[in-house]
Amino acid sequence: GCRRESAKALTFFRKASAALHPGAMYRLGIAELNGELGLTRSPKEGVKWLKRSAENASAEFPHAMHELALLHERGIDNVLFVDFEYSIELLAQAAELGYAPSAYRLGECYEYGKMGCPQDAALSIHYYNIAAQQNHRDACFALTAWYLVGSPGVLPQSDTEAFLWAQKAAEGGLAKAMYAVGYFYEVGIGTPVNMPDAVSWYKRAADKGDKRAAQRLKGQLNQPLPGGPGAVLRRGDEQDLKGGKDKDCVVM
Repeated sequence: GCRRESAKALTFFRKASAALHPGAMYRLGIAELNGELGLTRSPKEGVKWLKRSAENASAEFPHAMHELALLHERGIDNVLFVDFEYSIELLAQAAELGYAPSAYRLGECYEYGKMGCPQDAALSIHYYNIAAQQNHRDACFALTAWYLVGSPGVLPQSDTEAFLWAQKAAEGGLAKAMYAVGYFYEVGIGTPVNMPDAVSWYKRAADKGDKRAAQRLKGQLNQPLPGGPGAVLRRGDEQDLKGGKDKDCVVM
């Protein structure tokens, strides 16, 4: 049964970990951390294995670096202290190995000035690009926001690029990007106006629970949104922190 399978898996991961396999050490670390595979939860052991995995990380197995970075972001009582600087260092190492979630996190940190990072458009866009090239949908959508407003000396403003990246995020299944694509088609941002396509994307977004898309479908089509095109792109609560971005736009 399940218990026997867990025991088998555990034996396998322990053997492979003894041979310094980074993937096995990561899996063992996560199991210890969360009390999986029949193990009693032991954050201390978990962190030990994650550190070993991170020391042996590769492009194929960067996961432990990312996990350790997240743990150092919030800390674990009596096991691991909060260390933003080290967290950023680990994320950067994982991003260099091409790990999209780490690159995306760094893009956010440099966009909004989180975790002790300065607000830096060039670095933010650089890291979002690494993640977006691997179809990380939130990173694709973040690039939409950057292209809509541009960044002097770093990124030329381009409605076309904004539209294309939104489309990529939408095709990846991101509801708010589907809504944005619908609006771009409705108003003609980076693409010619196309009402059938607008309605089609609004429907897809509404089916995924996007309330704004449902409202547009309820007969608000052709009424421009207050706040200009940027208002369509709500990504989080950090709009006010955008250095150098158009303050009239509620960007993503």
